[in-house]
This record gives sequence, C-alpha cells and structure tokens, in this order.
Amino acid sequence: MNAKTRIASLLAALLLAACGGGGDDPAEADPPTGGGGGGGTPAPVALTCNTANYTAGSVAAPTATELAAYAGTFNGEEGSYDANFAFVKSGDAVLVLGTTPSVTYKGTLLTATSFCLDNTAGPYGRILYVEVNDNGHFDISATDAGDGLRFAWGVAPGGAIFRNGVKQ
Repeated sequence: MNAKTRIASLLAALLLAACGGGGDDPAEADPPTGGGGGGGTPAPVALTCNTANYTAGSVAAPTATELAAYAGTFNGEEGSYDANFAFVKSGDAVLVLGTTPSVTYKGTLLTATSFCLDNTAGPYGRILYVEVNDNGHFDISATDAGDGLRFAWGVAPGGAIFRNGVKQ
C-alpha cells in the first residue's frame, strides 16, 4: 500500500470514528442511549497535510481553528477550458467544506486525503489546499482572488473545473 493510500485509509478511519461509526466502541465509552448511537456533533479529527506535493516548508496542516476560518458553502460554476483557454460553463456547483473535516461537492461526500495551509500569505492571503479522491483538489482563500477564481476553485473528481466559488 503506497503512502497516499495509507493516508486516505487512516483519514477515512478517523472520520468514521469521529462520526461515531464502526461499532467497535466498548460499552463504557458509548453507553446505551436507546437511540442507537452517540449522537451530537462529531469532534474534529487531526488534519494531515501531504507536504510532499509542495515546496519544502511552504505548507503545514491547519489547526481546527484555522480550518474553521475557511469552512463554509461556496456557490460556483463547473465546466472546462476550450482550446483557446476560454472557460465553457456546463453548470452550477456547490462546494461545502465542514469543520469535522468534511468535503462535499455537488451533494456528494468526498474522501479528503490532505489539508494543507500556506505558511505565509501570498497575494490572496493564505490558501487552504484540499486534496480529495480521484485526483480532485480544491483551493480555498479567505481573500477574493478575482473573477475566474473568487474564494474557491479547483478540479473536481472526474476532472471538471470548479471556479468562482463565493462563500455564502
């Protein structure tokens, strides 16, 4: 199993555990409630950053507080670029970044494999880079990056381009 697969498996296990899933909890840790589960808001899990994908020392895993500053719902557009690099919109899309952490795109929960935050601010502040299943990735900024990007952009699983995400 390669490192990326191990990280994805570990993150999936942590997310499942944080959501109260798995069913392997001892009775003392999860007393019966009559409702069939722990309920409540899941606790945030420790975030991991695949620093191998970036210039050494340029990014690190965000804290739960830092992630919360970027979390939200981003309404944007999906499409592709033509041979002249003109964007061809195919539809609207919604990206949701949660604080537990979770990533949903167009209503589908994605498997996040890496969360990295710039160590220093660039022209659009510190960018949060989120890698998801099927080679997807989303970049999220607390600062408006202008037309064509806005606050969230990236490549959805399957290769469609997401851009102009505006936080709601």
